[in-house]
Amino acid sequence: MNPNERIIRTLEGKPVDRVPSWTPYIEERAIYDILDKKPFISSEKILRNKIYKFFFDRWGVKLTPIVNTPTENNIRLEGIKAAIKAGFDAFWMFYDETFVALNSIDVAHTAGGLFQVYPDGYGNVTYMYKKPGITTRTEFLDWPYRIDPDTSAHNGYKFYKKKVMPKYADQICVCGNISSVGIQEGLLWAIGFENMARWIRKEPDLIQKHIDWAEELNLKNSMAVMDAGAKVVMIGDDLAFKTGPFMNPKLIDKLFGPSYTRIIKAIHDRGGKVIFHSCGDNTLLFDMLIRWGADGLHAYELTSDVDIYKEKEIHGDQVTIIGGIGVDYILTERSTDEEVVEDVKTQIKRLGPGGRFILAPVHGLPSVPGRKLMVMVDALRKYGSYPIEL
Repeated sequence: MNPNERIIRTLEGKPVDRVPSWTPYIEERAIYDILDKKPFISSEKILRNKIYKFFFDRWGVKLTPIVNTPTENNIRLEGIKAAIKAGFDAFWMFYDETFVALNSIDVAHTAGGLFQVYPDGYGNVTYMYKKPGITTRTEFLDWPYRIDPDTSAHNGYKFYKKKVMPKYADQICVCGNISSVGIQEGLLWAIGFENMARWIRKEPDLIQKHIDWAEELNLKNSMAVMDAGAKVVMIGDDLAFKTGPFMNPKLIDKLFGPSYTRIIKAIHDRGGKVIFHSCGDNTLLFDMLIRWGADGLHAYELTSDVDIYKEKEIHGDQVTIIGGIGVDYILTERSTDEEVVEDVKTQIKRLGPGGRFILAPVHGLPSVPGRKLMVMVDALRKYGSYPIEL
C-alpha cells in the first residue's frame, strides 16, 4: 500500500496495512540532521551579518519577495525531502507568502500581527509573535500587507505544480497548504487578546471584513493546491489555550463556523480530504470541528488538558486522530531511543485499534532532532502493522 492510499483510506475510516505516519513542518535543525547536510551559510549567521542588516533595515519590504519568500519556501522543499528520507507517509507542506520583513528583525503578518525573528539555539532562526499590528479602525482599513487571494492562489499553484507534486507526490502524501491564515488566529494576532472581545462587540463590520477576506484566501488557496494535484488539504487555526478554548465555543462556531464549513465542503465536493490543526485543549471544540467537516484532527497537544485516549473512545469512529508523540520530552535529546520506541508502541496499542489513527509529532519545534523522528518512524514500521498484536 503506498503512502497516499494509506493516508486517504485512514482519513476515510477504511482498513489499511499499518498505522500511517504524518509530520508537521520539519524545522531546519531536523532537516539538516536527516539529510546529513549543512547550509553553506546558516540562517543565524545571515541574520547577524552587517550587510544583511544594512539592506533589510532599509528595504526589507521590497526585498521580501526577492529574498525571504523564495528562501523560506526552498527550505520547505528540503523539509519534504527530509520527511521522505525519514520514512513518513505524509507531510504538511507549506507555500507561504504571509510574512513581510519590516527590517532585519521585525516581520509583519498579512493578517495584521507583528512578529520577531530570533536565533533558535541551533544555528538557525525562527520567529515568535510580538504584538498586535492593528489597534484602531483606521489601522485595520489601511493595513498594507494583506495578501490578494487571487495572487496568492496563483503563486501557490505554480509552486506546487512545478516544484512539489511532480517530484514528490508519488513518494509521500502531500498535505497541501498555501499561505494559510487561520481565520480566528489571524484576527487574534492582528488585534490582540485584549481587543478581541471589544472589537467583536463594537466593531462587528471590521470583524466580518477580516472573516470574509480570510475565507476567500483559504478557499482559493485550497482550490489552487487541489488544482496542482494534492488530495489532502491542511487547515490550521489554533483555537485554544492549553486549558481550553480562547472563546466560548458557541461564539467560535457563530463567527468562524460558516466560513470553515463552506471551505471544507468545497474541498469535499472535489473529492479532497481535510486535516484541521489546532493547538491546545480542544476538548470542547471537537464535536464542532467534526460538524464543520474535518476528516482528521491534529494535534491533541499532550501538555494541554486534552485526553487523546478519551477522545479515541468518544470520536474515534467519526474522525481520524493525528498525533500522539510529544515534543516536550520524547522527541528531544533528553530522551533515550528506547523511550521513543516504547512511547510509539504505547500509542499504537492504545490508539491504533479500530483504525482512524495516524501517528505524528504534536508539533514541529527547533528542539526536535531529526534522528528522533527517524527512530519514531522506524518503530512504527516495526510494530504498527494491522492487526495490532502488541
